[in-house]
Amino acid sequence: MKSDFELMNELAKRTDYLHELTNDESKALKQALLAMYVDIASLCEAHGLTVMLCGGSCLGSIRHKGFIPWDDDLDLLMPRRDYERLITLLAQGALGEKYEYNTPNPTTDAKNAFLKIYRKHTRNVDIYSDNSPFPQGISIDVFALDAVPRTRLGQSIKGLIANGLQFISIVVLYAQYPSEHLKEFMSLDPDMKRRYRMKCFLGKIFGIIPHRKWVWWFDRFVASDRTDRPWGIPTGRKYYNGEIFPREVFVPARKAEFEGIQVYIPNDYDPYLRNLYKDYMQLPPADKRERHFIIELQLP
Repeated sequence: MKSDFELMNELAKRTDYLHELTNDESKALKQALLAMYVDIASLCEAHGLTVMLCGGSCLGSIRHKGFIPWDDDLDLLMPRRDYERLITLLAQGALGEKYEYNTPNPTTDAKNAFLKIYRKHTRNVDIYSDNSPFPQGISIDVFALDAVPRTRLGQSIKGLIANGLQFISIVVLYAQYPSEHLKEFMSLDPDMKRRYRMKCFLGKIFGIIPHRKWVWWFDRFVASDRTDRPWGIPTGRKYYNGEIFPREVFVPARKAEFEGIQVYIPNDYDPYLRNLYKDYMQLPPADKRERHFIIELQLP
């Protein structure tokens, strides 16, 4: 059975409302994201906070010394204590008037279970958020590094609960903010349509509790800044148990190059990248390369 990612790549060009970025648009978007990164990294440096490139951004730094050519996003990673401190600084307006942010909290809703920082007066509307109240500008995702239980059994039990909370938050998001574009898109393939309808059904059941509470409960359940345990990325692409390493794999962060500027990446990036991409220095075939399709783009 094909994954949602594979099916969406196949189906995206069968719509008249989804748009794959042109080379010029992708280049301009990357320049805007890089400028955002510089502002965020400068704020973190001024306050002694550790911020690293992660995921495809870390891979791009190692393999391409910059963005992966066919990719156009930028992901950051921070130890939980520094992550929470950055959120406090954002709430105080320390990043300036150009930016807004969205993150799990006890009073207002958040699109994702992690911090997103948006550039104001821009648009980058995707198929999942066209009917939501969240900011819809170009954004950088910031993920938290959290301590996890020492034992495999403890990690498995906590991971099962965490992944359940995260799944519920996603299906409730679908049901609470239904997107006609997403519904139409999913109907293009029987497998996608069946999965989507099941998610919406579950979302309506669990939706008796609003989405904002599910993402907040998830965030509070996984949050841990202990330094005497392994660390993981609960909101990463491999969910709670997929990116757990000794703390020393991540910190202290090491310097690297990215689009001609100095950045930081995990200290021992090799096991980290091998876990995500296996032979990460080998370029994937064209049909396996992640592509981003949007409804609307407006740059600064």
